[in-house]
Amino acid sequence: MTGSRTARLAASLFGAALTLGACATTPVAGVRPSASAPAPVVYAAIGASETYGIGANDRYRQAWPQVFYNDVLPPSAVLYNFGIPGVTTAQALHDEVPAAVAVHPTVVTVWLNVNDLIRGVSAADYEAQLRQLLHTLRRGGQTQVLVANTPDLGQLPAYRACLPNAPTGGPACLIPDGLLPTPQVVAATVDAYNAAIDQAAKQEGATLVDLHLNDAQIRQHPEWVSADGFHPSGQGYAVIAKLFEDAYRRVG
Repeated sequence: MTGSRTARLAASLFGAALTLGACATTPVAGVRPSASAPAPVVYAAIGASETYGIGANDRYRQAWPQVFYNDVLPPSAVLYNFGIPGVTTAQALHDEVPAAVAVHPTVVTVWLNVNDLIRGVSAADYEAQLRQLLHTLRRGGQTQVLVANTPDLGQLPAYRACLPNAPTGGPACLIPDGLLPTPQVVAATVDAYNAAIDQAAKQEGATLVDLHLNDAQIRQHPEWVSADGFHPSGQGYAVIAKLFEDAYRRVG
């Protein structure tokens, strides 16, 4: 992809994301009551607004890390949700990873890509930062790390609302006139990021979680997306948690 196309995609999606974003917050920890010895499973969730739970009616119950924690991990497990809305991989390396490593996690989930993409971080720079993040979190192989790839952003209602003959009843278009990337440009950028994520996961011994659903599944399930047309809904978070669960059980 040319530099002008990348810059155009970054500028357009960045403007939409800033409108939909939220302020950073402190990590949320969850502990199930237990009379047993200290929990052997410590789960740290690393990510941005999706990990935090933007779009859910009740993020403390519906955010996908909480669902994954409740449905998959043993009763004695401990959850630390370090998700910060709007964070990039470079920012997470500074603001999330040190705190996560400090709790000595045995399981870590990582979903960081959309904010990097919309800010115009090149796939090569993103891959280098993601590798550093995964390498640190793996702690020499002591931690099982699950890393998600990039969803098909071209299916999101927030993007489709800006296309000619946009569906009625959806969210308003937030991409400025003249900055709308074509579906082909969006797809090529997402593909480049996903190739980088796949490579980084292989090199650092992390498990890939495929969120790039095929066959227009997002369009076929509008209930998976919140009213802003960008973030998952509570139902969407349940689907995401199941994809993480499937990947976890494959290697667990």
